[in-house]
Amino acid sequence: MSKEQYVLISLPSKGLAYEHASSIKIRPFKGKDEALIAELPSENLKKFVTIIKNVIQGIEPEELTSGDVQYIMLWEAINSYNRDYPIKLVCESCLQEISIVCDLGKINNVELSDDFKPPITVQLSDRTIQLHLLTLSDEIASFNWGMKGKSVYLHSYALSIVDKSSTVVDKIEMLEHMSTQDLNEIKEFHLRYNHGPDMEAPYTCPLCDYEGKIVLPFRFDKLFSFSKQP
Repeated sequence: MSKEQYVLISLPSKGLAYEHASSIKIRPFKGKDEALIAELPSENLKKFVTIIKNVIQGIEPEELTSGDVQYIMLWEAINSYNRDYPIKLVCESCLQEISIVCDLGKINNVELSDDFKPPITVQLSDRTIQLHLLTLSDEIASFNWGMKGKSVYLHSYALSIVDKSSTVVDKIEMLEHMSTQDLNEIKEFHLRYNHGPDMEAPYTCPLCDYEGKIVLPFRFDKLFSFSKQP
């Protein structure tokens, strides 16, 4: 049995979203990890947590920001398989459907702004609130909320509000009665502190040589080579 080799990597959040982790250790996937991914049903995010827990050291997966999770998965795609991302698209210039292979290694990694010190206070029209970045734990909670047939649109924003005296239902009710201008302030917070891979990749049309860019869907079947299809 081969010894598992971990390497040290820096996260897009630069550790600013955590109390103790600015970098983590990670190892490439093994067969046991691929088996979990191949059998990962959309409704079982707990298994997804297990996959991440198996390959990283230094932080609990549920604490990771959404941007850091995407970065870890992109790292695994490149280092466990290859940099290829096959996709079909319509060229912006000649308007013909083409099949191309984008290079995952050319995707830009957006780092979290240095002025981020959680929680962030945001001024609304009639109050101030404190917000934090969404984590994998929050993503799972929103997914489970949606599985119950409930709307997730406001749920994720509610989870980002720091207020231990209010339940998620209380926060959603507050958002429902909030002006759209105030709601936009919350959206702006998440846009301002967005981080992780932007998934924008360059491409060259094989028919007309047009050079463009495409935002690649963040999908396991496209990222990991055992299931890659154009």
